[in-house]
Order: sequence, then structure tokens, then C-alpha cells
Amino acid sequence: MKTEYRILYLEDREQDVERVADLLKAEYLPCGLAWVEGREAFLSALKECWSYDLLLLGESADLPCLEALTLAKRRCPNLPVILLGDGGEEQAAECLRQGAAEVVARTAPARLAPAVRRALKERRDQAALRESEAENARMASLLRALLESTSEGILVADLAGRITTYNRKFMALCGIPEYVMAPMDLERVLRFLQDQFADPETFLSEARALGDRGERRLLGLLNGKDRRVIEAFGRSQRMGNETVGRVFSFADVTERERGQGPLPETVAVPPELMEAARAGRVVPWYLTEDELVISEKGLAVLGLDPGGLPRDLAGLEALIHPADLDRFRRGLEHPRTGPFELRMRRGDGSWIGTRWNLKRGAEGYRGVFVERPGAGAGQDPVQPLDHRTPAFNYKVRVLQD
Repeated sequence: MKTEYRILYLEDREQDVERVADLLKAEYLPCGLAWVEGREAFLSALKECWSYDLLLLGESADLPCLEALTLAKRRCPNLPVILLGDGGEEQAAECLRQGAAEVVARTAPARLAPAVRRALKERRDQAALRESEAENARMASLLRALLESTSEGILVADLAGRITTYNRKFMALCGIPEYVMAPMDLERVLRFLQDQFADPETFLSEARALGDRGERRLLGLLNGKDRRVIEAFGRSQRMGNETVGRVFSFADVTERERGQGPLPETVAVPPELMEAARAGRVVPWYLTEDELVISEKGLAVLGLDPGGLPRDLAGLEALIHPADLDRFRRGLEHPRTGPFELRMRRGDGSWIGTRWNLKRGAEGYRGVFVERPGAGAGQDPVQPLDHRTPAFNYKVRVLQD
């Protein structure tokens, strides 16, 4: 607590300044008064409002109290203001609406000291709140930096199943696309992950029961289609004796489990798929964390000019018939559902039928689509579609075959 508070006092009459100083001294309030008289002196003092703890507005011939209050709130919004005057109830009510802390009548001087104490306490409380909020923001920034610097994937959710935080490493390790994370729904993410576990039902039951347990538990190993092995742990998040959420961590343990060296950074295209693409109208494609890779066979199947293949996931979805988009997205979310059919728009605006197969690994997706002649025929040409959907924002490289 300060040993002395500074009060800026606007007043024309020196005897009133002396009387206020005596009142505060009699109440043992450690306050020093900085007296200013008139508009110019008041405006000059407001330039250093940071050095004051309270503003007291008395009588001023050339600066009405409401105008003085407006100037003070504009230049010193955090400085509490007490009006000391006899302007009547209407003026007092308007001053309170404009942001004055209190209005004290000159005829009731005994109310001044309690009003000053309340205003100074409120200022201290507001300063403490701002300091606490700044500290919370600093800690949140530090936590985010730590989360993003760790080699493990982290996912945190509350007991209601709402995801409260996660890091990008989690999405990369587990092949989680943006549109799955966007709703911040834990159950949606767990359902997306379950197909990668040897025993998905055990994984789900263990993950859901974490809120009732305090110890760290192994949830299982995710066996990605790209030979990557991810170890998943979970435990309850506690504040004191209260469980408030669940924390999941995911680590790449491929080398430990299989005794292999590091996996290559990029996924090689299987020769058998490229051979199939040369023999027929089969289009291999890859969607990884870094790029969308599509065979040039897609140019012929879709009737596109060189360089016309989609450049990202949003561009790929723009080629899919709007009625089939949900089927495509469900295929990405649950890749073990088997082959599925999509209508795709050719370069001339007509539609063709295609059949898709896909698999998912820790790095992303791989699969093929093949033209189904006759399916989708008879559709009228359409204008290019603009599907503004959550996208991976992956880069694209067209394979030369």
C-alpha cells in the first residue's frame, strides 16, 4: 500500500482547498493535494494523470464540472473521479452516468473521506485485476510456446468433452485434418483416431474414463499405415482435489518398437500404383502434411489443361459435386468405410463418376480414384464452384509419370 496518495483537485476557492485538506487529515488519510485553478492549469495537469491516484472536481468558473469530467475520462480513463459541489440531484445523476465514482455535496463534508477511501480501494482492486490479467496472458503465451516446442503431441479437454487446447504436433503425428479439430469436440477427435488402434473400443473406453482416474495410463499404440507407431497416454487434469479435464499425449515410438532408423520425411509413391496409372485411367494421389500429390493421369480423367489440377484440399473439393461432399469428408474421417463414389466436374463443366479408395497414416492419406464411364453423365455443364470449407492448406506437387 502507498504511504501517500496524490489527489488532483480542481477548485477556484483556496479556502475550500484548505478545508478539504483538513478533512482528509482528520480522517488519517495519507493524501497530498495538487491544487489547480482554471481550464488551462487543469488540462496541463491531466498530461501527467499517471502520477495521480484520484481526481476531485470542485467549483471552476471557466470549466463546468460535466465538461471537466468528460475531459478527465477521455484522457485518464482509469483515474477515479469524485465530484464535490452543489449542482443538485439532476447534475449528480448525470455525473454518475458519465463515469464519476461518487458525488459529494458541499453541505455534507463528512461524506468526503469515506468516498475517497472507497474510490482509492476500487482503484487498487482494478490495478490488481489488470496486473492479474497481464500475468495470465503472459502465462498463457508461455504455455503455448512450451506446447509448440515439445516433441510430443498434446491434447487437453474439459469434462464436458470440449477441447481446451492442443498443439500442432498432435495434429501432425495423428494425421488430424483441420476440419476435424475445428469444432473442438473431443468425441469427434477420438472417433477419428479409433480406427488406428488395434482395439478401438478399449481405446475409447479408456479415454472416456480418464476423468475418474488420477494416474497416467497407456491408451495403446496407433499403428499408422505408413509404418509409424504412435504411443498414446492419458491422465486426468486436476486442480487441487478436483478433476477438471483430461490430458492426452502422443509420442512417435517407431524406432523403439521396431528397431528401425528414422522414417523418410516424404512418402514414396508405390511403384505398383504408378504402373496401374500408366495402364489405365487410375489416378494415384497423396495428401500429407506438406503436400497434395496427384498423378498427371488426373489431367486426362478430368479433362483439365496442364497445370489445372487442384492446388489444395479446397481446390479438390471444388471439383466434387456438392451433393457428394459429405460422402468425401466422411471418407476422410473414417477411411475404413470402404470404396465410395463421387461425381467430379470435368474441365468442360460436365460431370463424371469416379470411385475412390483411400487409406490414412500418421502423415496423411493415400489412395486412388478411377473413372467409372457412364456414371454422372447427362448432367448440365455448370460454372466453377466456390466451396469455402476448412482446408489443409497443403502445397501441391504433380507427379511426372
